[in-house]
Amino acid sequence: MPSLVEQFLKLKPPKFTGVGDPEAAALWIQGLEKAFALLMCFETEKVLLAVYQLEGVASTWWRTTQGVIFPEGVAPEWNAFVEAFNGKYFSETAKEIKIIEFQRLRQGSMTVDQYEAKFAELSQYAPELVENPINRGRRFRDGLKPELRSPLILLNLRNYNDFYERAQMIERDQNDRAASSESRFNSHRDNIRQGKRSMFGNKFQGPPSKKSGFNRPIPKSVGVCRFCGRRHGTTPCPARTGACFECGQQGHIARYCPKKQRGQPQLPPPPPLRQIGGYAPQNAPQGGQQRPLAQGTVYVITQGQAEAMLGVITGTVSLNDQPAYALFDS
Repeated sequence: MPSLVEQFLKLKPPKFTGVGDPEAAALWIQGLEKAFALLMCFETEKVLLAVYQLEGVASTWWRTTQGVIFPEGVAPEWNAFVEAFNGKYFSETAKEIKIIEFQRLRQGSMTVDQYEAKFAELSQYAPELVENPINRGRRFRDGLKPELRSPLILLNLRNYNDFYERAQMIERDQNDRAASSESRFNSHRDNIRQGKRSMFGNKFQGPPSKKSGFNRPIPKSVGVCRFCGRRHGTTPCPARTGACFECGQQGHIARYCPKKQRGQPQLPPPPPLRQIGGYAPQNAPQGGQQRPLAQGTVYVITQGQAEAMLGVITGTVSLNDQPAYALFDS
């Protein structure tokens, strides 16, 4: 017996104090049974070694209960000890809680291996639900994630181990695909940050823009003025200021621009025009300042005067060779 105790302690079996989660009691029994199986202990030896590992309130419970469980003359048995122990520290209520937890078990964020370990741990509290191998496999399958469960349904498996192995394979394949996709995305993003061009299919495209996702060519401005239809850069429009289109100076038009007619016969300047109907012509007086606009005068004339004016316009009558616009005054 002393050698058995020495071998038992070398395995570092768990101790139990009687305080904490009821699940600790079940785990304590499981840890002891592993050591007993390795040492091939007899029923009486199992009880003696288990009692040696009780501490605190649990040790007090055993001292007060030992005579009731094993009266004088009755040899200790392991199953009788476990039944009494569970009645104290792992009640029927605690067992029911574990059964409900097993029935509601879902993989969630756990991996397949983590889910299988939790499934095996909780299933021991509800052996009647997993005694049938087919029921055990189906319960395991139904708790998996939808993306793992759907392919398994199509395979029509029946064995628990087959469900577990196929679920591992599907999960590994999905993780590899996700890692490969993330790697391509990170590579594409790095190329965009470095200003490199990436190729999709047979077309090269530039880095994505904010709206369409790819840069579009920006059309160059034609620089045509919407008032005069000509190009004069950022300078004010001559059609609006009355300046020369050739040199930009006031007082003349491009046709009579001195800059343009250098080295050519000088053309006589046009006669000064009077303001007609409130319109200011482009050839403003010399000095660069325009004449202010003035309201034209409307005359009431007789029929004879109108006929005389018509003759002047048609060229049949001449008024001392004076221009026709001299008839109008502002």
